[in-house]
Amino acid sequence: AFRMDKVATSISNTLEMPSLSQVSSSWKKGDVDDIHEVYDCYCPNCEGNKAKSVILPTSVPGFREIIVMSITCGDCDFRSSEVTFGGEFQEKGEKITLQVTCPDDLNRQLIKSDSASLKIPQLEFEIPPGTQRGSLSTLEGFLKRAADNLEKL
Repeated sequence: AFRMDKVATSISNTLEMPSLSQVSSSWKKGDVDDIHEVYDCYCPNCEGNKAKSVILPTSVPGFREIIVMSITCGDCDFRSSEVTFGGEFQEKGEKITLQVTCPDDLNRQLIKSDSASLKIPQLEFEIPPGTQRGSLSTLEGFLKRAADNLEKL
């Protein structure tokens, strides 16, 4: 069975990632005026046309502009969310390392683009590019989703 408390004690890397207080002070929060709602959208689950899409463009400090999107269907209760990337493309990728020293670090919010990988060398574990793409979640959320997907194999 997958145990998150064991993961927190197994992961240790060096990182110059900004602290939560540094990020929150420079974060451009999405304004209510920036939210776009689209009604009567196609639902990929029930194939009906009663879904609602909500779109919010914003920017992440030290990263780039992003577009947070969600879809909910009133007919079948389908829910999905995704993060896509707006603005300019970076010429080169960037390696960001997070040092996990306690279980609370697993609650750190992360954004994983479709071309990014999430690696945990101490566990010899990788979530490769193309999987869990365009996702906004906590580290624990990414790991739980990966464990769920591995259990389905």
